[in-house]
Amino acid sequence: MKLERISDNKIKFSISVEELEQKGLFEQDQWKDSYMWHDLFEDMLDEVQGKFGIETQMEITVEIESFDEQEICLILTLESEDDFSDWEEGTEMMKSMNDHDVLVYFDDFEDLLTLLKRINKMGKLSHSLSQCSIFYYKKKYYVLIENLLEADSFILEAICAEYGQNSTITKHVLMEYGRVVLLRDSIGKILFYF
Repeated sequence: MKLERISDNKIKFSISVEELEQKGLFEQDQWKDSYMWHDLFEDMLDEVQGKFGIETQMEITVEIESFDEQEICLILTLESEDDFSDWEEGTEMMKSMNDHDVLVYFDDFEDLLTLLKRINKMGKLSHSLSQCSIFYYKKKYYVLIENLLEADSFILEAICAEYGQNSTITKHVLMEYGRVVLLRDSIGKILFYF
């Protein structure tokens, strides 16, 4: 089980399918047993408290970020009851909830170029693509398109899936550990040279 703190109140868990099998969660109908999952989440919360010193006696939201043959990635959001934000912070939060990001990776630079050329031909999305950045991390190229409207993000996710693969890492890991190839407005810059 790997833990990664992605913000003040969000923790990402990566749990291998092998670990889940060792806990007996995939045996016959055992995966339906809510007590076994409850024990798993208790273990996860103990890890959070031990590693980061965060009090876990609060409301917790669990999101499944990805699930494949090798691992399951969960994001736990811890929400304090005492956290009352003023109006400006509340409106900023609403703005960020309406903005969406698309993060995909490519094994080959040529696939990335083909995607960017196709996106560039879609004129109606061009106003949304000024927040497009390119990174290089662990021998893969990543395209991060930030602050999209919900409708644009659905269209771009579908198009990006044709050329690349959805990333299992977060944009925060990429920004911290990845190498920046081009930051912001990268579509225009890349297509100028290629």
